[in-house]
This record gives sequence, C-alpha cells and structure tokens, in this order.
Amino acid sequence: MLKRLCGFFAIVGLVTATPLADTAQAAAWDIESDNFQIRTFAGGPSAAQLRQQCESLRTGLQQVWLTAADQTEWSPRCQVVVHATKSSYQTAVGRGAAQTSGSSTVRVVAGEIVGRRIDLLCDARKVASALPHELTHVVLADRFDAARPPLWLDEGIATMADTTEKRTLHHRDCHDALRSGDALRVAQLLRLEQFTSAKQVPAFYGQSLLLVHFLAEQGEPAQLIDFAEAALERGYDRALRDIYQIEGIDDLERRWRKYAWSKGPRTPQSLVSVIAR
Repeated sequence: MLKRLCGFFAIVGLVTATPLADTAQAAAWDIESDNFQIRTFAGGPSAAQLRQQCESLRTGLQQVWLTAADQTEWSPRCQVVVHATKSSYQTAVGRGAAQTSGSSTVRVVAGEIVGRRIDLLCDARKVASALPHELTHVVLADRFDAARPPLWLDEGIATMADTTEKRTLHHRDCHDALRSGDALRVAQLLRLEQFTSAKQVPAFYGQSLLLVHFLAEQGEPAQLIDFAEAALERGYDRALRDIYQIEGIDDLERRWRKYAWSKGPRTPQSLVSVIAR
C-alpha cells in the first residue's frame, strides 16, 4: 500500500491517510544507517538486523529496477517504524488500513521527495513480512518523483517482492479471474486508478503481477520503468511499439493472455535476486 503526499494532501493511495508525521518522532531512533532510520519495540525484531535487511533489500531492488544513475543515497532517509499492535499501526497510518500489515508514504513538495516512511505491523511470529513490498514502493518513487507510477506497475512490481506464498495466491487469483471471465481487460488494468468493486481487487493484483512478469521477460527488467515513463508522456500504444515492439494495447492483450494461460499453476519466480528476509 503506497500513499504519496504532496504538501499536506494525499494524492495517491489505496487508503485515506494522514500526512507524513513530522514526529520524526520526539524520541531518538533506535538505530540509523546511510539510508534508514529504524524504530522497533521491546521484544520485537532486532533494529540492527532490520537495518541490515533494509539496506540489503534496497540495494537488490535498485539493481533490478533502476539505472546506475538512479542508485543514489537517500536524503531524507527512509523512516521505518515497526508496530507491535494493530491499534498502534492504525493510529500511524489511518483506519482505512485495517486489512493491511504495511504502509509506505512518500512526501513530495514541488517535485522533490522530502519524506519517506514505512510502517509495518508484526505478525504473530513478530516478523514484519510486508517490508519488501513496501520498500519496493519507496524505491520506485525515485524514478517518479514528480508524478505517481501507474498503479498496475507500482503494485505489480511490489507484489513481485512478496513471499512465494503471497505470489502464489495472486497467481491463483489471476487464473481464477481468467477462467470466470472476471479478468480486467488490459486497457482497464493499465488505466485503473481506483477500485470500483471488491471483485476487482484480487484480479487486479494477480493480473498486475503477471503483466509485470510478461513485460520484464521481453527485455531488461529496468525497461519496465522506461516503458511506464514513455506511456505517461506519449500514451500506451506508442510506448509499447517503441519499447517492446508490441503493436498497441490490443496486441498486448492477446500476447499477455496467451502468456498467462501458458503459466498454468506455476508461480513465476521473483526477479529480485536479493530479498533479505
């Protein structure tokens, strides 16, 4: 779940959110690194291990999705806050996040990123499993600092960083939607900004994951970001021809559906080689 804030107004998000707190919080951070400020709770995940995990994961995500020029240190650093209880987590991110376990916020002012934050809710094993997904959102924001990434791209790439179990569920949801006829047309998927029914949600995440896989396999994974930027500037039909030699959205629809059916029950492997868990 990503929220992008412009000034004090949320302009991107799947939930209603409060602005990024200046709370940089009155108390000192448990531990800091070049790119992160970490706060956990007594008996929770080790702040030192979490710092190492964040830095390793950030490096792996950047190597897959960004160019060398984009792989710079973060200023401001990304605040990572781990919550022990759902009430603490919801107080931080808003009641609209009741069904989530992770939230990432990027604050943008005049086209510049001025704040990064990830809130995580630990599970029963005191594991913050949503970190790779949420950190992916923050990494991708470096290439879209003046605008938002298309929702399918942002969530599709972030979902790729999820656990194998979660990706398997999304893959199943995609195939269920294809079999039932509830799958979104690719033209809808590419332009979807808000869900209009609960039925759209599982289909959207599953289809976005497989669309990201399909396009990433047509060239280098980082070309996906070039494609999304080109689509924002020139439209999807021209961007598909320029980047992938695909003759527009209708051609993409045919190719992607053939690809999705060919995968059958197999869950595609994550393209992110460095996932520190």
